[in-house]
Amino acid sequence: MAKIYIRFELIGSGNLDYRNIVSARLVKDRYTPYSELRASVLLNNSINLNNIRRVALYIGSKRMHYGPADYIRTRVRGGKTVLELISRGITLMLGQNEPEPGVWSKVSLTNIMKSYSPSSEITYESGTDTVNYVNIKEKSTLWEAIGVYAVKAYGRRAYIRGDRQVNVSLSILSVNIGTQRIIEYGKQLDTRSLLSKIYMKNVDGEYGYSFSSGKTIPHGITREKYYGLDKQWLNNVVVGLKDRIEFAEREYLVEHITYEGYCGEDITDKIICNGYGVNGKRVSRMEITVNSKGMQTKLLCE
Repeated sequence: MAKIYIRFELIGSGNLDYRNIVSARLVKDRYTPYSELRASVLLNNSINLNNIRRVALYIGSKRMHYGPADYIRTRVRGGKTVLELISRGITLMLGQNEPEPGVWSKVSLTNIMKSYSPSSEITYESGTDTVNYVNIKEKSTLWEAIGVYAVKAYGRRAYIRGDRQVNVSLSILSVNIGTQRIIEYGKQLDTRSLLSKIYMKNVDGEYGYSFSSGKTIPHGITREKYYGLDKQWLNNVVVGLKDRIEFAEREYLVEHITYEGYCGEDITDKIICNGYGVNGKRVSRMEITVNSKGMQTKLLCE
């Protein structure tokens, strides 16, 4: 098994590495703009908590998570000191900052990030398509603005790859997990967020735009929603409404698998695992857990 450790980057300079991990859980999701790490480590020496600038999780030489220390506390019991932490990835700031609203012309992901990125530590995919314009409404977060661009340029939402990179293109990589010991696998159905039909107002104040989904019909579910005029999609109404429906259908019917270890896969990578439902499907969510029994990876694939 690859060596696992947590690194604290300290304010000013220097790092502290902790390899005696009691437990750790890292979650990455296709539709969430940050990873989340929760962990407990056994301390051998004292640490100044307010001197921690960044928290990182490494599996071997690969940095899996990188972000600020959201919450840290130490507990002393039976002569042992345990540090507990919660850290959300640095890309969380994309959802905590607002860009200037209005019409942006000749827009690419590079344009957006160079103009509005809250941190030079956040990287992004280069060479993406340019669209003529996007209309960003007031109070939109930067992540929402990136989403508007991504849907208009590629017909899908952006996602975070690696520990801090914004991506819009799907991965071209395939990862074989078939050599690992499979612990659990199966299918998952989730109808909780499905929408059957949505409406949007037109410039005349009438609900003249609509988009429907057939996925609710077999389940006998009716869920209709009405939205005001959204200028972000005024000239791409069908694209905008279709995105709302597809977002509500995320992980509606997916395959899941849990295996021992970790094989290096990331969000939107294709999984190779012959004889299992995840074979040939893309990773939409991954959970890596570490405890006294070792390391396990759970994947949702769609």
